[in-house]
Amino acid sequence: MDRGDTAEERVPADRAAFDSVVRYADGVTVETTDFSIGTVDGEGSGVVAGAPYVVFTVSIRNGSLTDLDLSAVVPTLQQGAVAGAPLYEGMDVADFSGVVAPGGTATARYAFQLPGEGSEAALYLDLDGVHAPAVFSGLLP
Repeated sequence: MDRGDTAEERVPADRAAFDSVVRYADGVTVETTDFSIGTVDGEGSGVVAGAPYVVFTVSIRNGSLTDLDLSAVVPTLQQGAVAGAPLYEGMDVADFSGVVAPGGTATARYAFQLPGEGSEAALYLDLDGVHAPAVFSGLLP
């Protein structure tokens, strides 16, 4: 998938805290809500039983004048330089999919094993090849 040659070609947005909204100049907004923390009790590739995890909802509102294709959104949660492993097994999660018309909203739910200590993290959501990644950072709610 071609995400563009440089970040300068994408619609920019400022970073936001986890309890705030990332706003793009074209009217698209991204928000994180419904956070919960738990302890991993499953097994699988990259999963560490007993490790903490976070589950949250992401909502994207298409306030632009054109359709927004969310079929290839890539979420990454990091603590420091270490990325958290996405969790699927036994989790109530769902990725974004499809196209959102102007004025529409789509939601997804993600779960990540927390790779580090504490509750400070950064979430990067690469929406498409048009928008720069939405970045949320700070203490997890």
